[in-house]
Amino acid sequence: MSRGLTAAASGAILLRGGTVLYHGDQDHVKPLRDTDILVRNNRIAKIGKSITAPVDAELVDCRGKIITPGFVDTHHHLWQTQLKGSHADQSVFDYIPTEAFVCTMIGFWQSYVYTPKDMFWGQLGGALEAIDSGTTFVLDHAHGNQSNDHARQALSATIASGIRSIFAYSHAPYFTKWDAESCELSRDIMPEFSMAYIFELAQQQPFGNGRVHIGFGFDYWFLPKEAVVGIFSQLRGAGIKLFTSHYAKNPTFGNHPLIHTLAAYNLIKTPSDILLSHATGLDELEKAKLAETQVPVSSTPDTEAQMGFGWPLAFTPGINYTLGVDCHTNNTSSILSLARTALQLARQKNTVKEMNGGEGAPQRMDLRPTGSTEDAFNAATIRGARAVLLGNDIGSIREGKLADLVIFDAVGSVGMSCVSESDPLTAVVRHSDNRDIEAVMIDGVWRKRDSKLCPVIIEETGASLTWPAIREKLLASQRDIQQRQNNLNVDKAKEALISMFQIDKSKLVKS
Repeated sequence: MSRGLTAAASGAILLRGGTVLYHGDQDHVKPLRDTDILVRNNRIAKIGKSITAPVDAELVDCRGKIITPGFVDTHHHLWQTQLKGSHADQSVFDYIPTEAFVCTMIGFWQSYVYTPKDMFWGQLGGALEAIDSGTTFVLDHAHGNQSNDHARQALSATIASGIRSIFAYSHAPYFTKWDAESCELSRDIMPEFSMAYIFELAQQQPFGNGRVHIGFGFDYWFLPKEAVVGIFSQLRGAGIKLFTSHYAKNPTFGNHPLIHTLAAYNLIKTPSDILLSHATGLDELEKAKLAETQVPVSSTPDTEAQMGFGWPLAFTPGINYTLGVDCHTNNTSSILSLARTALQLARQKNTVKEMNGGEGAPQRMDLRPTGSTEDAFNAATIRGARAVLLGNDIGSIREGKLADLVIFDAVGSVGMSCVSESDPLTAVVRHSDNRDIEAVMIDGVWRKRDSKLCPVIIEETGASLTWPAIREKLLASQRDIQQRQNNLNVDKAKEALISMFQIDKSKLVKS
């Protein structure tokens, strides 16, 4: 795996006269008006007023603009782009193996019908959609790796996109056979060829001029303790800096108290190099252990609400919560949109407590709503950065940090009118839209400019592709995938799913 043909920052860029959302003490966000930001190479060199422009600097007029840190997405499956529209009305049980529109198959098992090149285009589409919405970092739980070639293509697309990422290599369920007659899962869940490739990638990292590192996605906690501890020990020794696992208690995933397992296995470090996604349905002892250990959680409110996970954990006092997209096939890729959703759901949860059995009018009204707009912004930025152990480099606008920045057009925005000047933080968090994002800079390189994604360089050919050309590649790939899906037995896949997760079928109901 090469380190990637990708643009690198060079020279200087001076952003002039913008309103900068600046993190001060205790993560309090202060708007700095009429402020300049000087970017040199890939870092923020200076923040202040009337900065003298270096002779080689690109000058960018940011009057009437709001400049924020890039947003941090702590749980996403970027490869799934071609599955969009497939499970908008499904639970998590259906998401994993079952059928949707025009009898196509969906969910994370669908990497089985992806070719490595399909994986490239899906991954690239997911990364570009994230960038378009202002996300500059993604913890990618990459669970579509049916082969080393699939992983290689996914990583190559990540590098090409320009996004900053931890590519958390994860083992997909492997099949010995899946066709129109049967669905047989392989017993070799972590094959030697795949584990060897993870160690190879760990030795080669970082990629993309330092933007992309290798992590590990692990969900096989049913393995013996000795095996689990051994895997973590070996991968930490090989240079894997971050691990991620799904953690949700429900009729599909069961009731395993994962945080207690982590503690019992002595796997929790300070700060934690393990990040858990969801952490829904937990009892009070589990929540207390999460608060005690400060193991970070990625709350993905859209998927958690739709797929029957229960109330999101975001904004729970004491919990080290962050925000993630999870499935852009199912919902938005905008971390800001998800921050709004998470905040409103947390407030609604508090209101439900005051209802009679969760129904009717509340008996009392809390005059201090749960969470704040600033809390939501921090969950989308600095909290996420710290959770992925990059708080010293990203997540806030500070001199010396990496130049991951988002520029909002406040003057041209309809939604932010009447608030962008008086309260720019509220304008961005509560009233902005993707169309208000005029530019995105990652590692000192423009990845979105003049409200459009910048062209992407394809390493294999050296070609520079615009978004319309990439979209055509995605549509062609999607048609091919759907054709292959038609030859798979859905019912047999459901049986395999029930067996794999030991699901109690009596708890799967249709109301």
